[in-house]
Amino acid sequence: MLTAFISALFINIVALLQLKQKSVNHRRKIHHTGIRAAPLQLLHADTTVFRTADNVKAYIYLVQDNFSRAILQHTVAPDCKAATMMELLRNTYSLYLQPPTINLCQLMTDDGSENFGPVQDFLQSTENPSLQHIVAQRDVEFSNSMIEAANKNLKYRFLYHKQIADFSSLCQYTVQAIEDHNNRPHDVLGGLTPIEVLNGSEIDKDVRQQEMITAKIARIAKNKEQKCCSYSF
Repeated sequence: MLTAFISALFINIVALLQLKQKSVNHRRKIHHTGIRAAPLQLLHADTTVFRTADNVKAYIYLVQDNFSRAILQHTVAPDCKAATMMELLRNTYSLYLQPPTINLCQLMTDDGSENFGPVQDFLQSTENPSLQHIVAQRDVEFSNSMIEAANKNLKYRFLYHKQIADFSSLCQYTVQAIEDHNNRPHDVLGGLTPIEVLNGSEIDKDVRQQEMITAKIARIAKNKEQKCCSYSF
């Protein structure tokens, strides 16, 4: 009886003072949409280090297209130098940006020393189209996460699963890994491969949506067939 009286009194006091429960802050991280560009209008360049079985460091250089996510050019070198990055960018420029189909192309890198010096000299010499250098998290608020993710996938999905003895072996395996990346269907590309998107293929969103619904139904039906425990329904 006393408990009921106290509860009623508490409810009346809360109502009288117009107290309200504070809403809980949303704990899920908000993911912002990064930079998106048309084909070959924004390139990403980065260098990652890999240690072979003979305990020698090697550096993998990549240049990636933002729109298609295709890795356009790569090289493996025993050191991290701006001259190596400059040659890689020069090859990318001659193969993909000539003859010019766009007026301006941007190149996003981090602030590593391999992205300055000879690289800056080459970028300043480009015209029709010009290649403009932007430094991630300095000139723009975004990080260079797209190509960093490509580096991570390159190593964790492929290279770390191989017994790579030395520098020569790494060069061979890197070619295979990049071939796999460029020809693997990507969900973010609507099931197309980076090479298909780079070559102009487009996804039919209605067809893609129906394929996903059909695949979901088939997956659920297949999972229900599995009897992992003796007491499964």
